[in-house]
Amino acid sequence: MEKLKIGKVLGTHALKGELKIRSYSDFNDQRFVIGNKLYLNNIEDPFIIKTVRIHKGNYLVSFEGLQDINLVEKYVGSIVYGLKEDVVLEDNEYFYDDLIGCKVKENDQVIGTVESIYFNGAQDILNVKTTKKTIAIPYVDAFIVDEDIENKVIEVQLIKGMYDED
Repeated sequence: MEKLKIGKVLGTHALKGELKIRSYSDFNDQRFVIGNKLYLNNIEDPFIIKTVRIHKGNYLVSFEGLQDINLVEKYVGSIVYGLKEDVVLEDNEYFYDDLIGCKVKENDQVIGTVESIYFNGAQDILNVKTTKKTIAIPYVDAFIVDEDIENKVIEVQLIKGMYDED
């Protein structure tokens, strides 16, 4: 049962026990669903989603048995986790956590390591730490030549000016 960090509780909303959650998940449509289980901090027992909606780019979530602001205030600032096995992946889909730490190669030369990933509204962007700087590489077919996630290697083909260590 592997837990993945998928968000953070930013605050409460209204009086009915809703928590405002900033999502870091790459599969929000499968994570934030009524009846799903989430985990807060190091609490072993799951929190079952009773209601969920999006408000100003964040998720407003209430949990079963916790529909009162007084019961949820203590969770503000908590890290939110989901179970890895709760998400069904399609072919060539990966968790962000699976990509972080991958060596990035161009023409069989290691240029860096995936440090983090974010979604810019159009596609995922790999932040690749090189010896001198961090570069952003769109995770799209135009730049990704091959992926061997099991061996933690991503082969890329960059355009001129995208990567220059000089």
